Amino acid sequence: MSKVKLGDVVERVKEFGDKDNTDLTFYIGGEHFESRSLTIKNRGYINGSTIGPAFHHRFRKGDVLLMSRNPHLRKAGMVDFDGICSDVSYVIRTKDENVIMQKFIPLLFQCDAFWEFAEKNKKGSTNFFLNWSDFEKFEFDLPAIEKQKKIVDVLWSIDNTINTYNNVIKASNELVKSQFIEMFGNPITNDKHWKTQMLKDVAPECSPNIPQEDKYWWLNLDAIESNSGRLIEKVIVSAKEIGASTSRFDNTMVLYSKLRPYLNKVMIPDDYGYSTSELVGLKPNESILRKEFLFNILRGDEFVAYANSFSIGGQMPRMPMKKLREFLCVLPPIELQDKFISFSKQVDKSKLIGYKCLEINSMSRRCA
Repeated sequence: MSKVKLGDVVERVKEFGDKDNTDLTFYIGGEHFESRSLTIKNRGYINGSTIGPAFHHRFRKGDVLLMSRNPHLRKAGMVDFDGICSDVSYVIRTKDENVIMQKFIPLLFQCDAFWEFAEKNKKGSTNFFLNWSDFEKFEFDLPAIEKQKKIVDVLWSIDNTINTYNNVIKASNELVKSQFIEMFGNPITNDKHWKTQMLKDVAPECSPNIPQEDKYWWLNLDAIESNSGRLIEKVIVSAKEIGASTSRFDNTMVLYSKLRPYLNKVMIPDDYGYSTSELVGLKPNESILRKEFLFNILRGDEFVAYANSFSIGGQMPRMPMKKLREFLCVLPPIELQDKFISFSKQVDKSKLIGYKCLEINSMSRRCA
């Protein structure tokens, strides 16, 4: 085993990709990474997208992408398709497969020591980053190639198990969405003719008072998992690190991301804190609208399509606040809302088992 620096054995590839004149189909943005995952499965379609000029780096099947922003989210993984990414995602390849295997690189990037190094060397305030010149100084013990092969076989096998549990969790999310439509119909067209009121009247925006403390939960969009609303990472920062463009929230609210609504980032916080102002805090009138019910309206495919149809802003589209406030929210009887919520919580219990299994397998991968 020899001690090496990252820049000695891998390279950052800068291969130009023209998003406006290409035979490529897919792009990868920061939203497509899954924290702590060895692979990147999610992707967007270049055709019809609003990606900007920063998306000019081509990657190839088998490359490893390393996200340079917000290292606490641990975003790095291997791709199994060709595409383009922006200049904040570094395209990484081995310099010599006989020195460090390409499939060993994502394992290295998901080890605790790598991200501890990144945390110590990050720049910026609430939106932290590292340059490639920072990353390439990471020093580590590189196993001999035969040892690497054994590690790769074991840890990629564990990763396949992790992917299986992830698929089960995604299927559970789809089951809840399906049950919602079966019980309440399409909340946009209101085909079951429920009573409606404007969202601003039943779930107005709210900025609650929160206790004065030295440290706070800081919630950025990157910390929310698309589609599920699951919290990826809870970031605690000092009062000084919280910028001016912030909102306050607590656990009585539903947080809705007006920025790029196609990412479907909606969540119910379990505590109070500060967030980016792109998250709109809505406080439902619980006597007629349960927060869990509103959460499922806003994260449903129908509302996502509705929000996308109104979004404006080119590369960074936003749902206009006027449209959000004037959205006619369906209000089924509270007993029926509670019945659905009970079903949803039962599914959540099953998902918790899945998440626990994911945690065990992820820990096994880190310890192996």
